[in-house]
Amino acid sequence: MSIRAAIYDLLNDSEADVYPLVAPQGTTDPYVVYSVRRVPVRVQEGIVMEEIELTLNIFANERGDCFTLADAMYAGLEAATGTYGSETLDISNWVSETGAYIEELDKYMITQEYELKFS
Repeated sequence: MSIRAAIYDLLNDSEADVYPLVAPQGTTDPYVVYSVRRVPVRVQEGIVMEEIELTLNIFANERGDCFTLADAMYAGLEAATGTYGSETLDISNWVSETGAYIEELDKYMITQEYELKFS
């Protein structure tokens, strides 16, 4: 299993629809779109760990729904560990959160960032 698949499995345990990079047109609220930045940790023997910068964009039509889903994502990801497929998540740390209202979409959005470490 790849790191990408492991992250998808981790996020799919949430209470919302989760999509990598972009949500299909017509997706019902609330939902999460995520992106990943992978950074290898190298030693003489090779790559021993991957640090992942995970960004979640949480969308909802109602502010309360956006807050509720953001809280649920935080509860599921902060300090998470476990095995997803053949990948071991050593730790997930919350880094930051920002919020916005996107007028042209008439949606609320909360962006959360996490740092994950897989070995």
